[in-house]
Amino acid sequence: MKDAKNKPLRLRNYSTNSENYDFLHSQQQMDGVCTRNVCNTALMFGRKTPNDPRPTEEVLRLAKEFIDEYYQSIKRFKSEQHLARWVEVEAHIEKNGNTYDLTQTELVYGAKLAWRNASRCIGRIQWSKLQVFDARFVTTASGMFEAICTHVKYATNKGNIRSAISIFPPRTDGKHDFRVWNSQILSYGGYKNEDGSITGDPLNVEFTELCTQLGWKSQKTRWDILPLVLSANGHDPEWFDFPEQMVLTVHFSHPDFDWFKELGLQWYTLPAVSGMLFDCGGLLFPAAPFNGWYMGTEIGARDLGDVQRYNMLETVALKMGLDTHNPVGLWKDRALVELNVAVLYSFQLQNITIVDHHTAAETFMKHYENEQKLRGGCPADWVWIVPPMSGSVTPVFHQEMSTYYLRPSYEYQEPAWKTHVWKKNKDRDSASRTSVRKPKRKFRFKEIARAVKFTSKLFGKALSKRIKATILYATETGKSEMYAKQLCEIFGHTFNAQVYCMDDYDIIDIEHEALVLVVTSTFGNGDPPENGEKFAKTLYAMKTSGATTGAAQSSQGSLNRSLSFMRMNSQTDVGTPNTPPAASVAAGQQCSWSNSDIMSENDMGALSNVRFAVFSLGSSAYPNFCAFGKYVDTLLSELGGERLVDLTCGDELAGQEQQFNLWAKEVFTLGCETFCLDDDAAMREATAALKAEGVPKSVDVKLVPAPSATADDEGLARAHNKKVYSVPIVASINLHGEKA
Repeated sequence: MKDAKNKPLRLRNYSTNSENYDFLHSQQQMDGVCTRNVCNTALMFGRKTPNDPRPTEEVLRLAKEFIDEYYQSIKRFKSEQHLARWVEVEAHIEKNGNTYDLTQTELVYGAKLAWRNASRCIGRIQWSKLQVFDARFVTTASGMFEAICTHVKYATNKGNIRSAISIFPPRTDGKHDFRVWNSQILSYGGYKNEDGSITGDPLNVEFTELCTQLGWKSQKTRWDILPLVLSANGHDPEWFDFPEQMVLTVHFSHPDFDWFKELGLQWYTLPAVSGMLFDCGGLLFPAAPFNGWYMGTEIGARDLGDVQRYNMLETVALKMGLDTHNPVGLWKDRALVELNVAVLYSFQLQNITIVDHHTAAETFMKHYENEQKLRGGCPADWVWIVPPMSGSVTPVFHQEMSTYYLRPSYEYQEPAWKTHVWKKNKDRDSASRTSVRKPKRKFRFKEIARAVKFTSKLFGKALSKRIKATILYATETGKSEMYAKQLCEIFGHTFNAQVYCMDDYDIIDIEHEALVLVVTSTFGNGDPPENGEKFAKTLYAMKTSGATTGAAQSSQGSLNRSLSFMRMNSQTDVGTPNTPPAASVAAGQQCSWSNSDIMSENDMGALSNVRFAVFSLGSSAYPNFCAFGKYVDTLLSELGGERLVDLTCGDELAGQEQQFNLWAKEVFTLGCETFCLDDDAAMREATAALKAEGVPKSVDVKLVPAPSATADDEGLARAHNKKVYSVPIVASINLHGEKA
């Protein structure tokens, strides 16, 4: 059986008559749902993670596998850093039983890899662009609600949907779990009427009844957003109503049928799964809500079209004048197409991210091809990958796939209300415990805002500081360092700001950064400062090799670029921030970023999930003004980074300090907007710090004697960042002749 497991699987594409071999399946770490005689891949929930904590031995084994995999990915396998990290993890597990702390970089790596391993997801081409919100420090249900609100605001992004995940504390003993009771963060309630009919979404009837028993009251319409039901540290659940302004909704219309608006159909724009468990490094995270963006058929074919959901096919068909008694007329198919046309049209009309199933299928095939080259395989569940309509006209239908399971992963688990042990009314008999108790306290958003305003602000500060802002500088004179530290103080009001000299920064971490700010000078005739040269060379190696930071570092020794080449490349035109072009669906133009671009691999560079901004110091007296800063800005962009603002050059001959202050204010404001950090008090504090701090004025500068004289060659070498040698003059000859 071992030989059979390691044998490559031959997979055929019947439309192109091509073949590929899957080697990755030999690394599968979990048993599938199928037996030797029975295939169970069509089961909706074939695999579920039990609620029990893992044994210490299993945690040790899985932690070792994950730590090894992480350090292999950054090309530091069996390095001193790797071995020291494993000693630390092993000691922590043996001391604390079955838990340890992942570093933030390990957590980000694991969350992205889990998406990459998700065999049922068709949109994995964007796996490296997942934004990870580390919420492991949260201790209360209200804290969970605040974190999820931040997540929703960030991901919604005024319609330009961004993929994100929020990760709450891991399981310890199984009795103190953090859980989101909703299967999705946003969903519509369902109400069973006396005549047996259902108002709203039939999928959520049971959960809606639970919310009602907890004390939630609704208007019982078709489109009531259910409250968030959250439990922290094993305590009984609390419910929270979503602020209306936070839920972006699309009301559906049709490009050809005016009557379609009269149906009153609508849907929320953010598909956020919240009932699954994140399995990473031996740790289990029962609360890890994540989101992507909608594929049109998820709403049009499944949510609105399925018989067990809103069941709108017959209604649409009758409006179209179709004979619903004769299946030969394909009335269901025709109604289904128009329903999906309306969904895509309405999303695009409002410039909201969505992808059609044809584009999704084509980009998955590109991802599938990439994975064959990079990993030797791609786990894929054909039953889920093939779209729910027009399957055979999409390329994924004709591709053989292999379903297997790798860690890290996202796993199904039992709903929280079926496993929760209630703390209140414990004296009641076990039979009565199957019904939900109504907590004595009710929680609504407005009440929480009034009751815990002060603590919410404190929590908001704690949450925002978990979003890291990395500030890098390179300098010869110390001015860039001074600006960088000033910038760190400003961003420290809302971010976890850390400042590093480029020489001291471990560039392995740059792929997993959320925000990178660069403050650098240019030395001499367009050269980099000495403490920025290695950083620039590694970035260039990443660009030319198309590799990760680890691979780029390993190949850096063979990279012998001249500094003049750096200066030449710094002249590359600086791009503009990644902003979606205006689109008019009414005029027949498709919204570019709401469809194909969201599934494109064109922006899938090594730094595709990094936002950055560069402030370059220099003097216009030199011909290569701010050349090194321009070069770094260009490299970060070409590696897939997203500019917060265009490159800003500070001229020491023309108000450099004022230019820095304006740039810092703009970057701080946009950074807060990007990560949905809108604490007014923090903004005022940062603005005050910006005004108070500054580079010393000329009147404050005091000249002091040098402690010792510097040799001419040493001083010239330092001034020009070049090696200078003293040599005696043997002879002096006038090449133009004695009379010249």
